[in-house]
Amino acid sequence: MKGNVGSGHLRRVNIMKQIILNKYSTAAILLLIAAVVLVAIALSTDLGEFVTAAFVISGTVCAMTGIFILVFSGGEPIDPRLVGFLPAQACINFCRIASDLGITGKAYFLPPRLTEEARVMQFNPVSTYNGSKLAVKGSFPEKQPSGLVTLPSCNLLIQDLRKRNSLEIPHNEENLTHLLHEIIEEIFELAQRVSASWNGSTVTITFHRYRFIEGCQVVAQESPPCCSMYPCPTCSLCGTLIAEGIDKVVNLDRCSLSSSSQDVTVIFSILPEPDGFHYSSYETVFDIFFTGELPKDEGPGNSH
Repeated sequence: MKGNVGSGHLRRVNIMKQIILNKYSTAAILLLIAAVVLVAIALSTDLGEFVTAAFVISGTVCAMTGIFILVFSGGEPIDPRLVGFLPAQACINFCRIASDLGITGKAYFLPPRLTEEARVMQFNPVSTYNGSKLAVKGSFPEKQPSGLVTLPSCNLLIQDLRKRNSLEIPHNEENLTHLLHEIIEEIFELAQRVSASWNGSTVTITFHRYRFIEGCQVVAQESPPCCSMYPCPTCSLCGTLIAEGIDKVVNLDRCSLSSSSQDVTVIFSILPEPDGFHYSSYETVFDIFFTGELPKDEGPGNSH
C-alpha cells in the first residue's frame, strides 16, 4: 500500500510539472490572449476606421510576438546553486577517504614528464613533496614519497576543450592568463570576471562573482582543508593548465571565499626543481648520450 501511495504521489507531481509553464511560455500566452481581445474589440464595436485598424494591427503584432516567443524560447536555465552542489559531496568523500588512509597533503598538479602519463595528474602526498619524479602504479607511487595519484576533477573539462575547442596550452604567463580568461569567462561562463596575478613562484587567481559559490560554501563548512586537498573542477582546471603550460609542479596552497561579493580567491605555488635539477639540462645530457653531438654554440671554444 505504501508503494502505491508513493507512486501515485509521483504521478501527481509529474502531472503538475507538465502543467506549470515557465515565464516565457506564460508571456507568450498572455500576448496571444491580448491579440484575441484586441481583434475582438475591433470587430465587435464601431470605433471608426482608424481606431479599428489600430486595434487590428496591435492584435496582429501581439500574436506574432507571442508565436515568436513560443517557437524560439527555451526552457528555464538550471539553477547555479544546484550546479554548485554537484561536485561538493564527491570532494567531501574524497577528503574523508584520504584522511582515513593517512593522506592529508594538499593537491599537487604534476606535469606529464614527472609521471610519464599523457596528462596532468593530481598527487596528494602523505607528508611533504619536493616535486621529484613519481613512478606511478595505479593510484599509488611505487616508491617514496607515498600518497595518492588521481586524475584531476577537471579532466573531463580538459577533454571537452581539446575536442570541441582545439585547446592548445601556451607556455608563458601572459598567454596562460589570457587562456584562463577565455575559458572561464567566455567558454564555460563560470565567473563574471577572472583576475590572475603572477608574483615569483606564486599565482593568485580570483573568480569575481563566481556562479557556483554555494557549492564552495558547503565544502568549506564541512571541512575547510577539503578545497585544497581535492579542488573543485574550476580550481582544478586552473592548476592543471598552469602545470602543463609551465611544465612544473603546481600546488594549490589555499582557497578563500567572500560571500558578500561572491568572489573566490585561489593561491597556487610553483615548486622549484628539486636539488637544483633542471629539465632542460636533463634533455641536453640525453641528446649528447644518444647522438654524440653537442647542442649548437656549446662545447670548447664557445663559452661566453
